[in-house]
Order: sequence, then structure tokens, then C-alpha cells
Amino acid sequence: MQSVRAGPSPVGSYLPAVALQPRPAVYMGDHGPPYQHMMQLMAPAMNDASPVNQTLTTVTAVSTQAKEEELEPDDEQSVAEDKKLEYVYCGIDWKPFLPTALVSSTVAGAICVFLIQIPIICRATGMREVALYTTFGVLFLITLGCMMYTINADPGLSRRTRNVSHDIEEGLPQRAHKSRQYDHPIRRYDHYCKWVNNVIGLDVPGLLNHREFILMVGGLIAIALLGVLMDLWVAILLAEEGSLDAEVAVALHLGYSVALLAVAGPIMKIHFGLISRNELAQEWRSNQHYVANNTSKGDNVYVEELSDDEFNEIFDRGEFIYDKNRNPFDHGFARNCLNFWCKPRWPADSSGNF
Repeated sequence: MQSVRAGPSPVGSYLPAVALQPRPAVYMGDHGPPYQHMMQLMAPAMNDASPVNQTLTTVTAVSTQAKEEELEPDDEQSVAEDKKLEYVYCGIDWKPFLPTALVSSTVAGAICVFLIQIPIICRATGMREVALYTTFGVLFLITLGCMMYTINADPGLSRRTRNVSHDIEEGLPQRAHKSRQYDHPIRRYDHYCKWVNNVIGLDVPGLLNHREFILMVGGLIAIALLGVLMDLWVAILLAEEGSLDAEVAVALHLGYSVALLAVAGPIMKIHFGLISRNELAQEWRSNQHYVANNTSKGDNVYVEELSDDEFNEIFDRGEFIYDKNRNPFDHGFARNCLNFWCKPRWPADSSGNF
């Protein structure tokens, strides 16, 4: 896929055709396994509220003075129209229905498992139904709970109970970012997810959804994997019984499980890498921590300092390299993971700079 950079920008600016950049399977640092990002699968999943659609607020590492960059009105309107067309089929904009589709499909999958798969497996193996009902019940409840929380949580600093004087007088925290969905910038902004129609990040005390988002994705992957295994097992059992109605239901559930795994798997793969490096998706998209070698300016050159042509050429070759030294929040794999899962995020004075 040909990449196009729309023009020089401190954080990187791209035309709508390029949403999420694939990273190479190599980076500079001493932690975390290398992995290849999947641009074509994940572009719609994480970047509907990308910087080309919204007012940017970034803060340099030297100071916390906010710096906003806005698109020209004509460009903003063009980008909005292009993004809208991505979800229009048969003249209908389906994007607003994606959160409902995610929740309803998960509930429908749970009903199928409880009414068909579990009884058939228990009848064939002699297992106690209560054990399977309890296991899958907890899994679905946690997943659906995190899903509803992620959808409804407000990651913006829009509550009146929040003391926002720090934002105005001292400048925004380094990892804060402006989203067109909320009045105030969002601390520790990660990304916008179309499936929950919400921003993922750090917000007012008690309402944060980054960890819940990861738990939701992890739960969906577990549901998909177990669903595939159960469906294949039950399909074999049903072939012996000849129950057509149950076979159709199991076949549909198998298709759902495979599709769910194909969508949720790449998302988790990307975020596992981001968490292991303590890199936010917004920082990853804007190339803040990436360099390139063998350029016209030499080696270890920040990619945003390259010309558009050279940037695109190196990007197409997949030779962007993660530079740990450019990420002041990267403290190694173990500490990064510990901070993500255990560091308190609800204190009222939390800046999100961790």
C-alpha cells in the first residue's frame, strides 16, 4: 500500500487514505517481543478520530505548553466527508450502530453457548453443567461489563468537579490530546475506537477506560477461541445425531467466533506491543518515537525530519525503527506492564504522564 504524507508537521499529518501506519518487526530497546502491525485490518478500528479530523493538542517534552494545530476548513470538511463514506453502505451510515452491534452480537453468542453448546457437551461427556455455566457466565459478564463501561465512560475532562485550572494556567500535560468529541483535552489520550464510539484514555477520577478496553478485547478473544473449539466439538457430536436446527445455529456461531477472532486478535496484538513499550496509540500514529537509518541525513534520524518523498519511501519499505531513547515513559517491559495495570489513575491531580 502506497503511503502519502500530507505535509510536514511536528506530529505527522496524513491524508485519509493512510490511517494507521504499520511498524516494522524491529525496534530499539531491550524489552518486549517484536511484532508486525496490521494496517489494513486495524485502520478502521482505531483512527476514526485521528488528528486529521480534530484539533491537535500536543505538548513538547521540554515544556508542558500546549500547542494546537487545526486543519483548514476546506480540508476538515473534505476529511469528514471521506471518513463518513467509509461506513456508508446502501445509502446508510452504519457507524452509529457499531456499538449496538458489538453488544448484541456478544449477547447472542452467549445465548447460543448456554442453550446449545454447553448442554450438548455435558450430555455427551457427562460433565456437570454448573461448572461450564459458571465459567462462561463469569467470562461473558466481565467482557460485557467492561464493554458497557468503555462505551459509556467519559474520558474527557468535561466534568465541573474537575479542577481544570492546571490546564489553563500551567499548560496541558505532555500526553494530553484534544478530541472533537469532548470540550476539554483528554489526559493520557490513547485512541478513538469506532466499535465503542468513544475515546480511550485517562479522565476524571473514577471514570477511565483504557484498562477496561484491554480487558474487553481480551475477553472477546477468549470468547472467540473457546467458541471455535466448542463449535468444532459440537459439530462433530451433532453430525452423529442429525439435528439440523442445532447444526445451523452452531455453524452461524462458528462464523461469528472466527470473525470476532479476526477483528479482536490484531487489536490485542497492537496494544500488547504498545503497553510493553508504554507507548500510546496516538504517539505511535504520529511517529513520535521512531527513527530511520540509511537516510540522506544519516542514521538514527527522526522520521518526521525527512522529506515527504524519503519519508514515504522508507515507510513503504517498513523500516521505521522504534527508539526507546525518544520515549521518556518507557522503563522496560516489566515496569511498563506493572504501571499500566497497577498504577492508580483516579487521583484528582493525576496528569496522565506515566
